[in-house]
Amino acid sequence: MQSFAFRTPLLRTLGRMALCLLLATMGSALWAAEPPQACAPATVAAVARWAGVQGKLVSWDQPGGLIAAASCKAMPDAPDTTIAAIAFDNLLEGQTRGDGNKLQIIALVEAGQVVAAHRSQIEEDATTAVGRYDIDTARYHLRPGVRAFGTVFHSDALGSRCPDAAADNELTLWVREGGQLRPVLGTNLRGWVNIVGTPCILNEELSRSEEARLTVSVEKTSSHGFADLALTARIVQSEVHGDADEKTRQRRARTVLRYDGHSYGHDMFRTFWYPADLR
Repeated sequence: MQSFAFRTPLLRTLGRMALCLLLATMGSALWAAEPPQACAPATVAAVARWAGVQGKLVSWDQPGGLIAAASCKAMPDAPDTTIAAIAFDNLLEGQTRGDGNKLQIIALVEAGQVVAAHRSQIEEDATTAVGRYDIDTARYHLRPGVRAFGTVFHSDALGSRCPDAAADNELTLWVREGGQLRPVLGTNLRGWVNIVGTPCILNEELSRSEEARLTVSVEKTSSHGFADLALTARIVQSEVHGDADEKTRQRRARTVLRYDGHSYGHDMFRTFWYPADLR
């Protein structure tokens, strides 16, 4: 899982090399206007107890701090239930932006106790590093009595210097099953692809790229008991002819995801919106 700011690549004013550097760091900037979703200390402590994490439950910006990222939000239909997304730096690796391993806990907390949760590892590399979370509580009513919620992971990795394509803002939708949380959808919410020209080469005769923001909506149809989900990409194409003014075009692309009895699929690099010859 949304509301997302969207920016057209600044090919002319920044130059293609500056654009590539911008794309590598744009994920966090796109969410700069979002209100903070702070976690109460009692919520963090409850999640740490459940996960068996011991130590200083403060930001890793402080000496010995174990909290790499944390976001919390009340469940709309159950305000006494708090959704928590926390990444623990339990190995005290710090901000590696490379080879690291962080513990990720997604949890529901009630009255100071974790009532359902999911544990996983974030394996950091050149394209994945803990940045921050946002929690999405849009109306993902998958069937009567089942409302999913989303967590959006923003990577702080530097990424490739001159990429041909990029994807970020990773949404995961979760449903509760007893004491467990199960991920049922994974998708990126922003993508970029180079179409014509070579990234980071200045003053080419022709350069063309597309950038998309993706949103998720619930369909009226269903498959295997869960509502179908639609991914809609709003795409802006930017084109520059040498030193001429930048031209932009807009279009949309849409695809429907159907539940297969277990998930809608987990793909954090969606390409359905790419031009046909690049898919």
